[in-house]
Amino acid sequence: MPLTQISSRPLRFAIVGVSNTIVDFIVFFLLQHVLGPFAQIAGYAAGTANSYYWNRRWTFATHKSQSKGEWIRFIVVNVIVALLTTLILIGLNTFLPLWIAKVIVTLPSLALNYVLNKLWVFRPATVEPTE
Repeated sequence: MPLTQISSRPLRFAIVGVSNTIVDFIVFFLLQHVLGPFAQIAGYAAGTANSYYWNRRWTFATHKSQSKGEWIRFIVVNVIVALLTTLILIGLNTFLPLWIAKVIVTLPSLALNYVLNKLWVFRPATVEPTE
């Protein structure tokens, strides 16, 4: 089935999420020996750039022009999720190998990110009441 025919928004978000996770993991594992747990921030940032492009164009298929507010909301959501996952990663890394901690924080971050993107970042435009 071509990607353009997938109609379920959560499924599209999951597909984009997989691509984000791949980008994130590649950057994370390339930098972890240099940055340790803080490679989470670099990996997450790379995944975030991928995420914005594909979620805006495909998952939430917003046809309105890109607004500064949308971009700011997207960055705020991803900074919050990146900071939370980094803190959890550091905590888990005290008793787990870093790569296992990375895998553990990934699923909850995807769920939180989806909810915040759906409800706040790519929300439908508010319709002005007509008289």
